[in-house]
Amino acid sequence: MARIVIASLPIGTGHDVAAEALAAALSAGGHEVVFSQHLVPAAALQTHAYFAAVRYVPGWYGRLFRWVEHAPAAWPRYRRHWRRVGERRLLAAYRELEPDIIVATHPFALTAWGWVKSRYPELRLVGVLTDLSVHRFWWEPEADGYAVWFPEQRLELMRWGCDPDRIHATGIPIRAAFAHPGSGVYAPGTGPILLLGGGLGIGPYRRILRRLAVLDHPVVAICGHNEALRLSLLTESWPSHVSIRGFEPDMPGLMRQAALVVGKPGGVTAAEVAQSRVPWILSHWIAGQEEINRDRLVAHGLAVREQGDLVALAERLLAPGPERERMRQQQALWRRPDAARHIAAWLAQLEAARNFRNF
Repeated sequence: MARIVIASLPIGTGHDVAAEALAAALSAGGHEVVFSQHLVPAAALQTHAYFAAVRYVPGWYGRLFRWVEHAPAAWPRYRRHWRRVGERRLLAAYRELEPDIIVATHPFALTAWGWVKSRYPELRLVGVLTDLSVHRFWWEPEADGYAVWFPEQRLELMRWGCDPDRIHATGIPIRAAFAHPGSGVYAPGTGPILLLGGGLGIGPYRRILRRLAVLDHPVVAICGHNEALRLSLLTESWPSHVSIRGFEPDMPGLMRQAALVVGKPGGVTAAEVAQSRVPWILSHWIAGQEEINRDRLVAHGLAVREQGDLVALAERLLAPGPERERMRQQQALWRRPDAARHIAAWLAQLEAARNFRNF
């Protein structure tokens, strides 16, 4: 079995959630899994700047995101920087860990480990995408392959220069519990409205929750790890059918019971909602990447965008009818409950091929 290092960065929670789901599948397959935190200090400034930008100047961040995507000099400059980081920080880590395969769930990690791969060609390097499109920074010529969800991502990677044989449409890894959620208070699809904002609780929560609170239906607002948001919301008076929670450990069970999800279009959230087959209203999003996620989810019929009519839209989707059923059918079509297991099987094939060549 292989020794596999999973490299991520704490810029948003989706990268880490996918990494943990994949690690569980790899461990179940007998592989040795190690999480690498070697790049976290090097990304401290970018992490701080990212959260500050999306919270305080989201419009500016969105413009920067789009500019970087198309500026000719941006990708070479970005790649030089993270390859230098890889040279400084990862050579000793490679010699210590002696990995067979590196799996990166963040583009910075993929590029930094790409420098190591250029020095040690026998190492296998894989990118697992946790968004629904391929930002140019994800393109790493040293990578042996990519795991994606949508066919558009295959075309985007090919546009950057990736060999189509190296692109695997596995889906985004999610916890195995989403495939087999436990029973709860409600029958599937008859429970509360869930207001989500990702694990960090980013977004105009108060405004959205006030609008949902007028509905004659239970509402659960999940604040994730944003304890300040939870405490702030608890200082206000809400109707008795509104519940405010922090981090929710049983999200698979809660989402399975939910009648409706309202929130932002993170990639891992998209995979979890599709697996749970619950109608989804996109109420807010981070400028840049999540705008693309939003449009792609709507195009595939996996969610609907709220455009000033949240209450009316929620009432429509809560009621049995063709609109609700069409969305659930599309979710059934696109859900990938075994994404983590399929990626694990692909990595085992990579390792077997590597061993054969080294024999």
